[in-house]
Amino acid sequence: MNVFGNVVKHFLVDNNLQQGDIAKKANITNANVSQLLNRSNISLDKMIMISEALDCELKIELIPKNQK
Repeated sequence: MNVFGNVVKHFLVDNNLQQGDIAKKANITNANVSQLLNRSNISLDKMIMISEALDCELKIELIPKNQK
């Protein structure tokens, strides 16, 4: 599973939503949503599609792990 998939799954639980809600708004099947959230990688365009279906903004940051 990818980090994005984990974040989305937590968002769904916290907001009392289901993967089917993403599927309806993104006009894809429940199986497609499940595959996207469970695969080891996901493309940026698919992350944007899911974010928009959840009425969320997608924010990607590079944060240095260690500053010496």
